[in-house]
Amino acid sequence: MLLHLNLKELERLYHTFLKFLRGRCLTRGDTSMVQYISPIYGFIPLMMIAAAFALPLFSFFIRRIKFFSVFTIAVTLIAFILSAIIFVNVYREGKPILYPFGGWPPPIGIAYEIDLFNSLFALFVAFIALLIVIYDNWYSTSDSRIHYTYYVLLLGLLAGVFGCIYTGDIFNLFVMVEVLSLSTYSLISFYRSNRYSLEAGLKYTLLGAVALSLYFVATIVYYAAYGTLNMADLAYMARNKASLTPFSSIFGNIVAATAVALVFTLWPFTFKSALFPNHFWLPDVYSSVSPVIAACFAGFTEATAIYIIARFLYTIFGLGIIPELAKLRTVVLGALLVLGILAALVGAFMMAIQRDARRLLAYSTVNHIGFIYIALSIGLFTNSIDVLRIGLMAMLLHIINHSIGKATLFLSIGSIMRGNNLDSSDLNALYGLGKTAPIAGTAIVIGALHLIGLPPFAGFFSKYYIYQVYLSVGQPIIAWLVVLVTAISLMGYAKLLLITFGTKPGYEKRFREALQSKAVLVTLMAMTIAISIALYIDFYSVLIKASESLVNYNSYIATFRDFVSSYLNLLRGS
Repeated sequence: MLLHLNLKELERLYHTFLKFLRGRCLTRGDTSMVQYISPIYGFIPLMMIAAAFALPLFSFFIRRIKFFSVFTIAVTLIAFILSAIIFVNVYREGKPILYPFGGWPPPIGIAYEIDLFNSLFALFVAFIALLIVIYDNWYSTSDSRIHYTYYVLLLGLLAGVFGCIYTGDIFNLFVMVEVLSLSTYSLISFYRSNRYSLEAGLKYTLLGAVALSLYFVATIVYYAAYGTLNMADLAYMARNKASLTPFSSIFGNIVAATAVALVFTLWPFTFKSALFPNHFWLPDVYSSVSPVIAACFAGFTEATAIYIIARFLYTIFGLGIIPELAKLRTVVLGALLVLGILAALVGAFMMAIQRDARRLLAYSTVNHIGFIYIALSIGLFTNSIDVLRIGLMAMLLHIINHSIGKATLFLSIGSIMRGNNLDSSDLNALYGLGKTAPIAGTAIVIGALHLIGLPPFAGFFSKYYIYQVYLSVGQPIIAWLVVLVTAISLMGYAKLLLITFGTKPGYEKRFREALQSKAVLVTLMAMTIAISIALYIDFYSVLIKASESLVNYNSYIATFRDFVSSYLNLLRGS
């Protein structure tokens, strides 16, 4: 049709589109409703990338490493403020907000579709990231090996994470995962003089490249089978058999095509999230990177991969999909449940035999990733929205609890190591040194008890909700496995507690803890109790609403279709 338009008609359409690009109007229905599309929804990843590219330019004029650290803190603080505004806007709106990235309407262009689940998750990631970079202002700036490229990579990592969380396009997701991955590859092997760091970085890079390549193939298969890369459009097509018109006979079997695409999607992200048996890279990475980078991995990098899997299995291919795809989804959820149980068990047993604190925390992560996947797999046993939202709420709450607990432990151990001039996190070397740093030593105790799930710490409630939701669907064996695995993990956490409660002759003298370290650790410790209190006020209902938005595919699809319909009406009206 466009081929027959004359130049004046093309010019008229061009100016109409420019109006739309500027966000002046988004009309609905008969153009009676006008809404401004704020660029704030797509700003955070762009800001992070721009800031990362600005640092090399600053390095020509500024040499002090403190400047780059403060600059990173400022950028992360802005990201936190913006993510808070986005969350509040989505919460008030009561439905997802779609931002056409660059102004191009979906499914032609990339769209960010932000609902309550990913807006809340992004807000939490921004908060944890802000605490970590504040701590880093003390920890890394006193390290002579650190230079400005470290902060370039850190900002690149955060840009990738926020892009993965906010995007509503599976190819843009590939791009953002690539940004995230390139940063993590370099951060792992940043200490080039450390052969263990280089070895861990090489392993993770090679395997990560394979994983990323598989996901790229998955995007090709999705596009060939469905003719779209937009998540909401995919979700719509997966629920409407009449809309499934494959582009070629090669992908004529939509179930087979989706099965291939899902396998090539899930394997890379189970690798990124360190789900058993794809956890093998984690102990080497945690034990060779700085505590700051380990806290980033445990705090939000692995959690982002879990979020992506949840988005695929509960929004794109969630409830209401055609029966043939529903059977495939059941198989996938069953596999993830089995792997989650194995991860929880393997992590708990391996914690007990570790002699290095950071390797112990790596297996603790494997253990908790298992719990998270157990909660994520609740859809295997029920299609009830009321039950699903409780299970997914438990998943989200445990992600939050694990991130807080693991950041607390890594950063407190980092403080003790730096204060006592230790390069090793060997448990024998750390034994009793918690007394040399009262705040860090207390943080180890609080962090361990929080991850064990001892009341009144928030870690108790997420495990309790997982336990309860499996009882409610008639699966008491899985419910009691959560309790059993927690009991097994006590042996590992007891070793961490000896860092504080053990006594080492000759190490009674306390060192002066840095202000940044104390402020961050006190905040993290307070969070373990504050979340417990907040659950009894209003935070529980916020988590429930957020989890329901993940399952509510109707709202997710409607936001996309309303936007496209409004855009077409705008063109027709012009």
